[in-house]
Amino acid sequence: MAFGTIYTHSPNPRTTAILAVAKAQGVELDVIIHDRNDKESHSQLLQINPLGQIPVFVGADGYVLTECIPIALYIASISDTTTLLGSNRRDYYNILKWMSLANSDLLAAIGALVLPLFGKRQAVRKNTEDCLRALYSDCRALNSQLLKTKYLVGDTLTLADFFTVSEMVPGVTVFHTVFEKKYPRMMEWFYEVYEVPMFKDVAGDLHLLDIPFPTLPEDDK
Repeated sequence: MAFGTIYTHSPNPRTTAILAVAKAQGVELDVIIHDRNDKESHSQLLQINPLGQIPVFVGADGYVLTECIPIALYIASISDTTTLLGSNRRDYYNILKWMSLANSDLLAAIGALVLPLFGKRQAVRKNTEDCLRALYSDCRALNSQLLKTKYLVGDTLTLADFFTVSEMVPGVTVFHTVFEKKYPRMMEWFYEVYEVPMFKDVAGDLHLLDIPFPTLPEDDK
């Protein structure tokens, strides 16, 4: 019997790390792909989460949990011996720090820049240049941290690494040439984490695109 069910889109960078951690820890999850354009599918989701947002976790015992960060933490904490949540309280809160930055800042900027390239609707209040500056600022923070430590929180892989890489994937597929030039240590870390079997088995092969993308005025100098 499955431990629970995840409602998500396909693909969804907010869910990849959750599924990877679950698989690595032997936690069986049923996956339901939500289609907003399907009235029956969306009605079912609204009964579980009135906000209509995904991912949503529904446990076999009926426990409902929304928002990707608490879902990821909940799945990771099932194992009493996991190292994904750090070895002490400070590690744990640093993990939360990086997950929060990835979800609230990094992915928001990536989405606002990448979605329009594929003709998809964007919900963002900033213009393209503001989003690109925000993205570069987050990447600088990641690169700076990774010059100090092997992974985001010390020298051991944690949930923060898998979660952040998961949310970076749409940005890396488009901006990889810029990232590799500006933030080489971040990209070295990204490729290493992506290739970890427990993650890649769920995420699949990484496909880097060669398409026009937004730039800043100073990028062309």
